[in-house]
Amino acid sequence: MENLLPEDVLTNIIHRLAPRYLAISRCVCKTWCTIIDAHNLLRVDLLPRSLCGIFINFNELSMPEFFFRPSKGPMVSGNFDHLPLGSCIVDHCNGLLLFRNYVVNPATRQSAPLPPCPSPNMVVEHFFHRGHLVFDPTLSPHYEVFMIPEIVRYNMLYSDDKLDPAIEELEWPPSPCILHVFSSRTKVWEERSFVREGEAAGNVREGEAAGDVADMRLDHPYVPDTSVYWRRVLYVYCQNKFVMRISLSNGKYQVIKPPLNCEGMAYTNLYLGKSVKGVYCAVHDLASYFLIYILDELSGKMEWVFKDSCRIQPCQIIDGPGPWTLQDINNQEQGFEYEDGNNEAVVEDRFEWDSDNDNVIETNSRGKYNSGGYINFLGFHPYKEVIFLSDTLRRGLAYHLNSSKFQDLGNLRPTNYGTEVGIQPFIRESFPYTPWMGWFPEDN
Repeated sequence: MENLLPEDVLTNIIHRLAPRYLAISRCVCKTWCTIIDAHNLLRVDLLPRSLCGIFINFNELSMPEFFFRPSKGPMVSGNFDHLPLGSCIVDHCNGLLLFRNYVVNPATRQSAPLPPCPSPNMVVEHFFHRGHLVFDPTLSPHYEVFMIPEIVRYNMLYSDDKLDPAIEELEWPPSPCILHVFSSRTKVWEERSFVREGEAAGNVREGEAAGDVADMRLDHPYVPDTSVYWRRVLYVYCQNKFVMRISLSNGKYQVIKPPLNCEGMAYTNLYLGKSVKGVYCAVHDLASYFLIYILDELSGKMEWVFKDSCRIQPCQIIDGPGPWTLQDINNQEQGFEYEDGNNEAVVEDRFEWDSDNDNVIETNSRGKYNSGGYINFLGFHPYKEVIFLSDTLRRGLAYHLNSSKFQDLGNLRPTNYGTEVGIQPFIRESFPYTPWMGWFPEDN
């Protein structure tokens, strides 16, 4: 082809490819590789390839906080004062944040409003939606928002909280499952149908094969609202402790049951995440014990494979600065300021065990750390086998699965948080953030 087409014409054709196919085209021949490199067509510098920090929704704070490690290059701000007060992050995917009514790119300070989503195709007062973001900049700069239906849990104190028996007996999730999906390409919500492969959710605690609406309504009132988008598949942790695996390529979904403990009972309190080998989950068992599993999809059986565990024990207290810092957005008087008055920091960005003094916490045994109190799970490192934890809302921690070492990251508690009367301090959600330096299509 390079002999038949002028170079400018060939360049124009290649330029129209998505980043993923540009990367493939670069390997076709030396001529194509030279064209792509010479014209800087493959902007890998724009893609989310590094962890920038963790966005955290603290209970009753008006804005999310950003816990991060300063690095060279443009500084990402966690200040979303251009959004309505009280806006909380709902989801994150490959550099974009989903709020209730907006999609935001913190790296470029762009935001795009979401139109109101239609009501679920069921009894409105007993069903609601949770939004989940789908975005892969290697395929397209466009994003989608999937609304996953959930059922209002049963309240025995209210007699009018009962549903029609016919509705209570409906299989859940239904098949086909009709989801409302917003596309930034079309700017409208549309209905998409997904057909189930295999069993419904069932009561995973009792090993039932099929589930219904009544099972979902008796579920525990709190389910960590976590999801993962990986290789054209959306994984959502749903009611009654199952994972919904939604394939965007073939219009089908599967129900994946959680890992089982030694007594054959399903674990609860799962946290989904994406890391080096695909889809992971962390099980928060008891107050200070975490189990890490990897989803094995090669056999087609969707099995959770045990990876590692870590135990946190009381005693040790750590104070002072660490390599990470909190922007403290909610503290108006002492909020975060850029160093030297510009948008660059001066600390080299690295996250490796290449130093004996890189805030390694000395422990008596592998996989154990002495804590001052309660431990929260913050998320998975997307590119390294590392999990992030919060020690009693005081310190951020990193646990490296391969070396079984803990690392102190620094203080993550907002100034004066928890001292106000009537405020219950705790972390509601957290989102490891990978910046995307690209722009929404309408602003290019």
